[in-house]
Amino acid sequence: MKAEKVSRKPFIKGVKDAFDPGSLKIRLWGYFGLFAVIIVAILWILQVLALNYYYEGMKQRETQQIVTDIEARIGSEEPIANMRSFITSTYRQSGIFIQIETESGSPLVIPLISYDSGEQATDAMGNVIEELPGQRPGSFYPSVYRTEIDNLRTQLIDGGGVPITKQTIEPETERKTLEKAVFLDMPDTLIPVYGNQRLVLFVFSPLYPQESTAQILTDQLRYVTLIAILLSIILGFYLSRMITKPLIEITERARQLADGKYGIEFPAHQYTEIMQLAESLSAASGELAETHMLQRDIIANVSHDLKTPLTMIRSYAEMIGDLSGDNPTKRAEHLQVIMEETDRLSVMIAELLDISKLQTGEVPLNTTSFSLKELIESTINAYQAYVEHDGYTLTFISNGEGVVHADETRIKQVLDNLISNALKYGGKDKIVEVKMEEMDDYIRVEVTDHGQGIPKRELKHVWERYYQSSAHHSRTDSTGLGLSIVKEILVMHRAKYGVVSAVRQGSTFWFEIPADGMDLPDDAIEIIQDPIVESEIE
Repeated sequence: MKAEKVSRKPFIKGVKDAFDPGSLKIRLWGYFGLFAVIIVAILWILQVLALNYYYEGMKQRETQQIVTDIEARIGSEEPIANMRSFITSTYRQSGIFIQIETESGSPLVIPLISYDSGEQATDAMGNVIEELPGQRPGSFYPSVYRTEIDNLRTQLIDGGGVPITKQTIEPETERKTLEKAVFLDMPDTLIPVYGNQRLVLFVFSPLYPQESTAQILTDQLRYVTLIAILLSIILGFYLSRMITKPLIEITERARQLADGKYGIEFPAHQYTEIMQLAESLSAASGELAETHMLQRDIIANVSHDLKTPLTMIRSYAEMIGDLSGDNPTKRAEHLQVIMEETDRLSVMIAELLDISKLQTGEVPLNTTSFSLKELIESTINAYQAYVEHDGYTLTFISNGEGVVHADETRIKQVLDNLISNALKYGGKDKIVEVKMEEMDDYIRVEVTDHGQGIPKRELKHVWERYYQSSAHHSRTDSTGLGLSIVKEILVMHRAKYGVVSAVRQGSTFWFEIPADGMDLPDDAIEIIQDPIVESEIE
């Protein structure tokens, strides 16, 4: 029993997943089904329920138009033969029976009604007809209207000649007929024959044809309803499959990405939105892969860089205990190494904390107005001992004072990192050039060395922590964080920055900061330029 229950769980879960009301597939089916129901409901309302009102309104307008036309024809004294042709044509086309007779009841104009031979004569509408005595051959009279004509004439006379419009229903068939009776003036040409009496116009417009029409439409709409529902189900299934299939694939690959499988390519499809989603996720996957690799490199480099001074500290501490404890000179040398490595370790940890705080925005800027020229000169002076000891030439060229509004401490940190970086990789000629130039609304600072340079494809990576250039171990100082700190400080000042370099020619690191009184740009901009040529660094 337990095994049976366990085996049912995947099946039940599959059914729940297949008919999940929150899924896109089920909702698409529901939307298409609802759309089909709404369309079919509108068709039913318009074609069946509203048909009676529309048909009756149309017949009333048509009947009134016929009365208006006949009044115009009588007024123009149109020949009786033409009048008979008009009402006969009207009857054959629309089934509207028209009869004109005198006020005393003598028929004047009756349509010529054709019928099939048989025991009983009927008109096109199925009404029993009989030939009127004393009229021209073919003047047949629908028996169903005889009684109503007499009643309408009496009501018209009793009502003082007010036109009559009403509907009647046959008791046996429940058929509706729109009836209208109105007095007309006797034409002058007929007064010698009928005297100075009025004519009576009778119009009978059957309303029952719409019943058969409604039945036909009802039968058709049944098929339309069935077809619409089936099509909505098929189309909903097709579209839901076409839309959800790529989403399911993307979801599966996103799960792999969440499990740590970086660098996954997400499949593109024909839908623009899904294609954009796949491209964004593929880009994010690539970035995560690079970040993961960078994280591993950082951990490896930090571990290596921390391990080296710690190993030396431990080794020299052991040497003091084992070898130089009684020798003041050796002990002092070993202690000096320990202190230097301790200082190195402290700097490394401080810079790690520093860049972490800079990236998280925990370090506020303490901005003041100061001369960038004076700051560069004081920074260069601090390197004189290093320059004299190792034979470097450190030059500075400037125009103007270069007054800026910034955090002086942080800008000095930028200058320190750029100058120390140039001195470390200054090349065989050991020349480092610092240049400051006042522009219209900003100050540009350049630090140039004549070292190995950086390949063009690697320029955009030099600002990354612990990035290892193919030209040498690292394009940064010993901690591998100098240029990353430079970047973060310049970003905080919303300054432009960049590097121009060529292999075996040298590199120029530069930044542009707004002059004092100028508005800061919206954001920092890193500029990637083409490699410099030899004439530019000589």
